[in-house]
Amino acid sequence: MADTITADEAIRLRMRRLGLWDPRPVTPEQVVSGLVAMQAQEFPYALWSIAQRITPADRPNAADMGVAYDLGGILRTHVMRPTWHFLAPGDARWMLTLTAPRVLAISRIYFERAGLDAATLVRVTDAFAATVADGRHSTRAELRASLGASGIELDNNGFVYALMFAELQRVIISGVTIGKQRSYAAFDERVPPTFVDGASSYDHENALATLAARYFSTRGPASVKDMGAWSGLTQADCRRGLEITLERAPDSLVQVEVDGVECWMPPTDAATSDVPASPRIDLLHGYDEYVMSYSETRGIIQHPDFSAPGTPDPLLHSALLDGRIAATWKHSIARRSAEVELRPVTPLPASVRPGIDRAVEEYGRYLGVPTSIAG
Repeated sequence: MADTITADEAIRLRMRRLGLWDPRPVTPEQVVSGLVAMQAQEFPYALWSIAQRITPADRPNAADMGVAYDLGGILRTHVMRPTWHFLAPGDARWMLTLTAPRVLAISRIYFERAGLDAATLVRVTDAFAATVADGRHSTRAELRASLGASGIELDNNGFVYALMFAELQRVIISGVTIGKQRSYAAFDERVPPTFVDGASSYDHENALATLAARYFSTRGPASVKDMGAWSGLTQADCRRGLEITLERAPDSLVQVEVDGVECWMPPTDAATSDVPASPRIDLLHGYDEYVMSYSETRGIIQHPDFSAPGTPDPLLHSALLDGRIAATWKHSIARRSAEVELRPVTPLPASVRPGIDRAVEEYGRYLGVPTSIAG
């Protein structure tokens, strides 16, 4: 029978394994590679999500993170579900080969509604490939102009889907920042020509096992359904990946039960027992992996008084109190200062204020400007 662990224990293990309570003296590239993929909407906040997993003494600021992204050690593309993710270059080829068929199947109806039939998609990818050939990095405006020059007229939605299709076909991927615009580059320019562990060819079962092993080791305790929702793969594929992982390394993962759900995680050790002093506040990107890596067991991180708003909350991002979502937040950046607006989901005791001040000060150091609580 599987051991039962409490929600508090599961939160502690996830916060440490995901690097939020156990930052390391590593590079941004190593953070992304360690987590396989990191959801990357809300680009400035997504870069913070990488940086906050690095020890404060080694932590890059926002400008440094922009440089790391431009250098290509961190790539951004549509790879799962579909949505934006950061990937390390060494993971981009096998991950897209694994997930693209599923994403394309889900997206096909949207392509058709946008007028992107098979023949048009071929013309689109040919135009994009020509535009980024020979090391050129091209903005969206330049890529759109290339379609016009090829006689392809698309509305805004059609153009967005065309870009996504070309990403999934491994034709384009993120390039350098040009002015204030992010660009696209040729996939083969920025991604090495290898698959899992440097293999020269793709092995589907090896890719499934690699993804499962890395998912459960960095996000456990988590269920197979959690992995399916995170990856966008079928439950059958996720179960198969877990089976192969356990066949190859039976002691690498253990089964536990969290809130009545069967979960998997690495064996615990003394290093995963430490927790920061309470009350602890963490300002997370709204799509941080701590929030987005789970579906079946996501509820354990919600504050008991939390209820999803009936309309989208303009304060998209999550503030955690001892690992549970206790508030939402966003920043407002002026030329020489910044403010953090914080909206509690339930009244917070006065004892929490020093933790809030610490988190805001930490975030201000990352932004590189004095930062305070609004109001």
